[in-house]
Amino acid sequence: MLLLPPGTRWPEADRLAVVDALRATTMIAMLLHRGARSVIAAAEERIARRLAAGQAGAVLAGEVGGLPPPGFDLGNSPSAVSAEAVAGRDVVLFTTNGTRALCSAAAQGQTAAAAAVNASAAARWLANGNRAVIVCAGEARGTSFALEDFAGAACIVARLPRLRLGDGALLTQQLADPAALISASRHAEELRRLELSADIAVAQQVDLIDLVPVVVERGDGWVRLEATRA
Repeated sequence: MLLLPPGTRWPEADRLAVVDALRATTMIAMLLHRGARSVIAAAEERIARRLAAGQAGAVLAGEVGGLPPPGFDLGNSPSAVSAEAVAGRDVVLFTTNGTRALCSAAAQGQTAAAAAVNASAAARWLANGNRAVIVCAGEARGTSFALEDFAGAACIVARLPRLRLGDGALLTQQLADPAALISASRHAEELRRLELSADIAVAQQVDLIDLVPVVVERGDGWVRLEATRA
């Protein structure tokens, strides 16, 4: 079991879980929890717009600078997702860091979206692989460390069965209350300035959701995730 900081080279792995606690992977889990048929994560905004335009009934969601771009149906706020808006529909999601990280990881192996909100389900899913990796999405296209992603990964590691852990995963075990650190992060402060504190509160709710969004299909600059119960 390894834990990758942003910007590092991928090792070989059977299963990879990407964590972008604020907010992409929390959002993906919530969308599927609210009944979305699938979530299509796009690596670029232009790809997201094209995919949404090409699928009848698709919902276009995401953020640039924390807020939904013009023409998007939804932002990237897990606290604002309703079943009425997404149930039975495909959601195309673009975010500044998390959806790019998912697309990169899916090129390397079986990949899921994970966060504190589905920590136990993600831990069970990871434990079914021979060699598992948790990828912290980070910031600036994965080149900068993000405290909230490390904290979200810590919530998952704490729920893993006894495995051989890498040093990064071992370090997470030194955190007394990892979920609290999500709120203490620099990115959380940015969300508070945007009046999105409700999203932070959702992201801190460990095991709120008992499903794992797993990549079931991928293409050029996108991946499709569907709910799996580990």
